[in-house]
Amino acid sequence: MGLLPEPRFTQTSTHLAPGDALLLYTDGLTEARTPSGPMRQEEGLAAHLAAGTWDDADDLVAGIRRLLDHLGTGVNDDTALLALSVPIHPPAPAQETR
Repeated sequence: MGLLPEPRFTQTSTHLAPGDALLLYTDGLTEARTPSGPMRQEEGLAAHLAAGTWDDADDLVAGIRRLLDHLGTGVNDDTALLALSVPIHPPAPAQETR
């Protein structure tokens, strides 16, 4: 954001249903090279995510961490992730004990 003198921002909203997850990431993830050479880009990341089963945001981040570990030296840019998920079964309400 500090690179551009007048950055433009867009606001949007979405609804996540139970079991949905939202993943935000920097280009260090999609520009990483695979052991065979080509960059993963969005298509490679989408294929990796579609091939897995992710229980929640923690599991999703762990799966991407395993992908980054597998890519090893192919990751040459900083990579940041933020994952949010909506539980399928909401936690039971806390019970008061006396």
